Amino acid sequence: MISILMSCYKSNFEYLKEQIDSIIHQTERDWELLIYNDGTKGLEDWLLRNYPEESITYFDEGHLGYAKAYNYLLNKAEGEYVCFCDHDDIWRWDKLEIELAFLKARPELDCVFGWLNWFGEQEKAEAFQISDEDISKELPFWQPIKQATAMFRKDKFGEFDSPYDMAGDYWFWSKHWDRHYHLIPQFMVNYRRHSGELTKNKDLFRENHAKIIQRNMTMFGKDLDLDTCKKLDRYSKTYDEGLKKKIQEEIFKC
Repeated sequence: MISILMSCYKSNFEYLKEQIDSIIHQTERDWELLIYNDGTKGLEDWLLRNYPEESITYFDEGHLGYAKAYNYLLNKAEGEYVCFCDHDDIWRWDKLEIELAFLKARPELDCVFGWLNWFGEQEKAEAFQISDEDISKELPFWQPIKQATAMFRKDKFGEFDSPYDMAGDYWFWSKHWDRHYHLIPQFMVNYRRHSGELTKNKDLFRENHAKIIQRNMTMFGKDLDLDTCKKLDRYSKTYDEGLKKKIQEEIFKC
């Protein structure tokens, strides 16, 4: 079974319906949808009215924040496989079928993910190529994994325990840098961009990224100051590709 985890914070019900409908109409049917209400008024009643017979389990223990809400759901998940799910995206109709087939056919893989198609207030196709080996080598420095598209084996991953709600997904994936990842070169999710998105403080977002890179470097025995870690963040204005390559060579013995 696949456990699909969704946290709802100030959710737009129109967007939410589009996402849930895209899950219900998946060609793969062996799934459970776990929804945590992290701050959406009237969510339980809305779910009961619109989806009374679906495999949806609802949780509400008060506002937890992004990371703690997803960690709560991860600990409730009963599936062998897990997907994180944004409340306002739309999934490709056979996303689950395609990803599950990859994981079943290749038992050495711990996680698969695909491409994103941005729509709404900003449009962009995130289509790229990266080798399995390079995913692990890049994860300490940035996040090539598109979380909204990913499916992973639950028993291969630990807690979603980020201290930062902004960049919490990067914390999760980068601490698992040594798992076996594979990019499926297909568009899996229509990723909605709109004014209601949580991540708006870009300065804080970048600061958190640098702190996570600093944490990551300690995993390899490297004690780097925060300014140096900011230069290792590929989205930073002070990004230093040469410095990153030098550190990569040292920690991976390239």
